[in-house]
Parts: sequence; structure tokens; C-alpha cells
Amino acid sequence: MKKLIQILTGLAVICFSTSLFAQSKDFVIVESDHQHDLNPHTTTFSTDAQILTGLYEGLFSYNPVTLDPQYAICKDYRISRDKKRISFVLRQDAKFSNGEIIDAEAVRSSWLQLLSTPDAPYATMFDIVRGAQDFRLGKGKEENVGIYVTDKFTLSVYLNTPANYLPKILCHSAFSVVHRIPTVYSGAFQLEDKKPGILFLTKNPYYWDFTNVPSDTITFIQSDNADDNAFYFNTGMADWVSADVDADKILDKKAFQMSGEFATSYYFFKTSAKKNKKAEFNPWDYDEFRNAIIEAMPWDTLREGAMVPAPTLVFPIGDYPALDGFAYTDLIEAKTLMKDARKKYGIPEDKLIPLTFDVAEYSISEAKKEVLVKNCAELGVKLEFNTLPSSVYFNNVTRSNSDLFVYTWIGDFADPLAFLMLFQGDSNLNDSGWKNEEYDSLLLQAAAAEDSQRSAILARAEKILLDSGMIIPIYHPISFNVIDLEEAGGWSTNAFDLHPLKYLYRKVPAKADPNIVKK
Repeated sequence: MKKLIQILTGLAVICFSTSLFAQSKDFVIVESDHQHDLNPHTTTFSTDAQILTGLYEGLFSYNPVTLDPQYAICKDYRISRDKKRISFVLRQDAKFSNGEIIDAEAVRSSWLQLLSTPDAPYATMFDIVRGAQDFRLGKGKEENVGIYVTDKFTLSVYLNTPANYLPKILCHSAFSVVHRIPTVYSGAFQLEDKKPGILFLTKNPYYWDFTNVPSDTITFIQSDNADDNAFYFNTGMADWVSADVDADKILDKKAFQMSGEFATSYYFFKTSAKKNKKAEFNPWDYDEFRNAIIEAMPWDTLREGAMVPAPTLVFPIGDYPALDGFAYTDLIEAKTLMKDARKKYGIPEDKLIPLTFDVAEYSISEAKKEVLVKNCAELGVKLEFNTLPSSVYFNNVTRSNSDLFVYTWIGDFADPLAFLMLFQGDSNLNDSGWKNEEYDSLLLQAAAAEDSQRSAILARAEKILLDSGMIIPIYHPISFNVIDLEEAGGWSTNAFDLHPLKYLYRKVPAKADPNIVKK
């Protein structure tokens, strides 16, 4: 109970009131413990993205139900006949939280700041803009980037190829409008205070849609204690729990919200191109060795308990074609492939090949690890696990010299490209180091293709990725939240498990039940 008392005391100091949880204009969210990066240009975490939906806004925003792009700071746009020029017309009442007008120059400045941020993970998605890639890589000048201010409230963007999907991308927080001062925001809320375990957001008084934002404050409480989190919800202290929770202790079972996510959990190899420590010969740089491991994967064991197994990387969406994925284990074929690979690259059959696998704690059970070690040993491969705390694991992936990693990726926009860009050769999101010219060429072709052809082209690219043995897809995650939709509004299950803060509100004042006792 100590942590709860500390949190409530902190909130009382922030709000100058101990009745925070009884006010209908306040909304309280319990999230997992996480060191937030609230810079839209640098973060890749879904937990950060949830908060950023309130702090920042771009030309478009996600519809909270369908996730389709809808107008935000942009009120209209026009596309040229060759589809390589887009003019965005901005609303004239949009302002930052300090009262400054958000005009076309502010948008341009923010996007150029994204492109000039070293290793900004999503900056490569702007390579479709004329001159953007050269500028991002330090080879071009700012004035040559095809983003121009036509007039005070009109921004023109010149593209290398047509990109009908651009409004979907521009919903992402990386392309929101960011002020030069980090404590100034463009979204419906502003960060009022930040204390250990607490983020306190208040409504932005200059937000263009201020009158339609129902909550005055939104508070994020961080807690990984499943018992505490159930207690917070049962007593009305929290409106929504997205963190771990003891489901058996939740009194209102209709508050459970489960849905499939536009996401995939998978393992991937890292090649020498992304390692600081270079070896004379790294077998995992080559398709032949990786595919031998793929054939030896104990698929049934690895996917045991998964509600939605993932035979491929891309979450099935729209008219995206179904591909033949990985479904069964064939140790005989695996041994044959490994024998051929050893012979081709001069590796003796009796030499043990090391394979280091970085995993986050609790991400793979000990039973599954044992089966993986056993099957790899059949191929003369010594598999060793390097287990890291979940809080540091993902930040360590980029700098680690290990060979294999466990990962979960949630698509940032409703398109197969949201997954395929992870393995694009020059993408800042590509931690694998894998590069394939045909794969990259197909992604470029898809950018210029008509909608009727685009999915087929992207599917061809994914097949190349699967054939390379770079990834080991496991399952599509299921999102689990605790929120009573009879008492909370503006929240809807969706494939991103992303819920824009501007719509959230408490329908009725929360009332704590005096008979609830925490055990």
C-alpha cells in the first residue's frame, strides 16, 4: 500500500486537492512502469505514443474507432495531376500551448527538425519527399528539401514518387508539429507536472478544438503491481488500466476489453553490418545458415498459448494477399540445409557454431528455451540466451552484438508498409542490418503503384524477406485493457490499441466502494 499512498500524496500536491479522483472532468490511467521518451522525433514505444496523442498533433490524426486519417491542423489538401505534389491547407485557428499560431512555417520547421535529428527512427519515411534523404544523410541542403511554404497557411510537398498513403503516415506522432521549445505543445493537452511514477496533463487553453475536449486533466500513474492495479480500478481511483492486472480480482468483469492488435511478435537475426564487434566469418549473415535454423524451429511449442499464431510478418489487413508462412518443424531438412551450408562456406561438420539470443525477461518460458537449445544442438549450433530486464531490453537492441532478438512491433499506420519498412535497407528502423536491393526496389514500386496493385507488390517484398530466413514470426498479440465503457467515454477497441487522449472522459463521477478491502 506504500506505493499507492506515495502516488496519492504526489497527486494531492500537484492538484492542491485530495478529491482528484472524484471529479468527472479528470481521467486517470494506470500504465506500466516505463521511462518515457516524449520526444515525437525519437521514440518508438507504444506507451509513449499513447501520451503523445494528447501532447502533440499533426496535419491529420487517427479516428479513435476506425484509425482512418482525419483532419486535424490540416483542413483540406489538393493533389496535382501527376500525384507528385500535395498542397496542404491549414486551419487558421491552430495554436501552440503558448499561444503562438501554428502556420505553414511551423509545420515545415518541425519536419526539417525531424529530418535533421540523428537516427530519428521514422525520418526515413519522408525519403519519398524530394531532397529529404540527402538532407537527412547530411548530403543535401535544407532549401533543396521539397517542403515549401506557399503562403502563411499553405504548405506544398513535392514527392519523388506518388504516395497516396501519405495522410496515413502523417497521423503518426513523429510528423506532428513540434515547437522549438520542448515544453510547448501542439495537442489538446500539455504536460503540467512530472514526478516519479506520475505524469499530470492539463488541457491546452489554446487548442483549436478546446471546447470539444471533455477532460480538464489526464493523469498517468505507473505501476507494475497487478494487485495494486486491480485495487485502483475497483475503488474508482483509476478509469482505465492498461498495465498488468490481476484479472481474478477485478469485480466488474464487463470492464475487460480484449482485441487483436495490428502487431506481430517475432525473432530476428542481426547481421555484421549492425554490429560493433566484427567477426572473421559470421554464419548468420547468410541465408543458408538462417534457413537451417528456421526449419528446426519448434513452431508448435513456440506458439503454444497464442490466440493468433503468426506464420508471416505482416498482420493480415484489407486485400493483402495470404502468403505461405512457417508452419511445421522439419529437423531432417534442417540438418540437410546446415550440412550444405557448412560445406559451401568451409565450416567443419564437427565445429560448434555459436548463436547468442538476446531476450527480455519473461518473454520466453524456460520450457521453450530448452526446446530451442535442443533443436539447435541437432544442427551443431550452441544456442545461448542473454536475458535482460524488460525496462532496458529494447533500448539495448540497437547496440547489442548478439545474433538473434525477440521483438514485438505494433504497426504505426494501417498499411503493410508499417511492418516491411523495418527491413528496408537504409531505414533508421532497420536494426537487423539486412539489405536486399530487390526488396527495397519493390517498396519503392509500391509507393508509386495504384491501390489495386500495391498490396500484391508489397506481398512480393515480404516473400523475399521470408525466404531470406531473417525473421521467425511467432504470433499476433492480443491487447488487454480494463475500462468500463459505461462509465468512461471516448475509448474504443482498435487494432493499434491507441486511444487519442482528446476524446477520453469520465461519464459519471467515480465513487469508491467503502466495502472494498485490499488483501
